[in-house]
Amino acid sequence: MPKQSDNHDVVAIGAGPANLSLAALATPIPEVSLNILESSETLRWHPGLLIGGSVMQTSPLKDLVTPADPTSAYSFLAYLHDKRRLYQAIVRGLASVSRSEFEDYLRWAAAKLPNIRFGVHVTAVELRGELFNITTGCRNYQTSTIVVGVGRVPSVPEWGRNAPPNEVFHGSALLLQRRELSGKRVVVVGGGQSGAEIFLHLLGGACGPLGTLTWVTCRANIFALEDSPFVNEWFFPQHGDWFFDKSAAARKESLERQILASDGVNGSTLRAIYNALYDREVHKRSYPEHVEIRVATTAEDLLGVSPFRLRLRHQETGACSQLVADIVVLATGYRTEIPSFLKPIAGRLTVLDAPGGSQEIMVDKQFSARFDGPGKCRLYVQNGARFQHGIADTNLSLVPWRASLILNSIIGRVAYDCGPATGAVRWDGVDPEASC
Repeated sequence: MPKQSDNHDVVAIGAGPANLSLAALATPIPEVSLNILESSETLRWHPGLLIGGSVMQTSPLKDLVTPADPTSAYSFLAYLHDKRRLYQAIVRGLASVSRSEFEDYLRWAAAKLPNIRFGVHVTAVELRGELFNITTGCRNYQTSTIVVGVGRVPSVPEWGRNAPPNEVFHGSALLLQRRELSGKRVVVVGGGQSGAEIFLHLLGGACGPLGTLTWVTCRANIFALEDSPFVNEWFFPQHGDWFFDKSAAARKESLERQILASDGVNGSTLRAIYNALYDREVHKRSYPEHVEIRVATTAEDLLGVSPFRLRLRHQETGACSQLVADIVVLATGYRTEIPSFLKPIAGRLTVLDAPGGSQEIMVDKQFSARFDGPGKCRLYVQNGARFQHGIADTNLSLVPWRASLILNSIIGRVAYDCGPATGAVRWDGVDPEASC
C-alpha cells in the first residue's frame, strides 16, 4: 500500500524547546501552518540527567515565549497559574527552578499545542522538484520549509567509544536504567555542572555504597558558574549579532574565554558537594570508602577490560598515572553533528568543521542554511550554530528570540520585534560619531 502524503507550509523536525518555542509563537500567526515531527513517543528533555535536586542555570522567564511575547498563553507563568502554584512560586522565588519542574512545563506546553506528531521517525530529507520530501516510517511530507531542531549528541572521547556501554557511558544515560553500583570503583570524567551533579548523586549513595569514587577534570579546579550581570549580557541578542560578524579565530577564542558562563557549576551544587564531603569525614555512614577529586588531569586512554585502567596525565607536571575503575561515567559535554536524515541533501549544504569534533551547517543571521537548491526551499537550523552565533545558541536564553527571527523570515514580515534589548555593555567598540 503506498504511503500517504501531507502538504504543510512548515515542517519542524524535533520537539525540543527550540521547536516548541517555534510552534507556540507561530500559533497566532495565520500565515503559518506548522507541524512538528518527533521520533520519541512522548516529550523527553534530558531524561537521563533529571537527577533529584538538579536546578536550572537560567531564569524560568527565559522560557518558550516570554522574551518574545510576555502575553503568550504558553509562558512559564501561565503554566504556574494553570497548576495553581503561582502565588506559592512567587513567595518561594523563581531563582532556583528544578529541571524536573521545567520539564513538566515543557510537557504542559506540548500538550496544549495541536500540531506535534509523536512517534514519527524521520529517515530522509530529499529534494523532489521544488519541494522537500520528508520520509518517515508511516508517510511522506512535502514542504518548502523545514526547521531542524533535533539538538546535539553526547560527546564521547575516542578512547571510550568501543567500551561496554553499561560500564563506560555518557552521563546523559545515567538515569535511563536502574544502576546498582555497590562496591564498584567509579570514575566521573568532566568538571562542569553535569559532572558535579553526577558526582554528588553517586556520593550520596543513589546507586548503592560505592567502593571508591574519583572525580577527574582537566580544569585547574572545580569552578563556579560565572553568573554576574555583565557576564549574563553574553546571552543578549546583540552579543550574538556581534559574535556572528567575527572571524572564525576570534569566535573560537571568545568561546574559550566564556566556558564558565555556560559550563561552570552552580554555587548551591558546590556547597552541597563540599558539605557531603565534610559529613563523610565526620560520620562515614554509607559513603564510598575512598573519595578523591583530581584537578588539572586529563583522561587519555582506557586500557584492558573491566576492571579498566584509565590512563591519566597531570597537565602541569606531565606525570602519567593509571586509575583502576569498574565504571566510568563521562560528563564530557555534547557536540553538534549533521543529522543522518539530511544525508540525501548533504552535498547541497555548506558545513563548518568546529572544535571538539562538531560539524555545523552554515547559516545566516536568520538561521537559514546555506543551501544550493531551489530558491523556494528553505532549511532553518535551531540549536546547531554555537560556533557561528555564540555561547547562547545552545542555551535556553535566546530560544524565543531565535524562533521569532525564523518566523519573521518565513512569513516575510515582522511578526515579532527582534531588535536588540537594552544593555549595559557595548560589544562593537565603534562610535559612529567619532573617528581616529
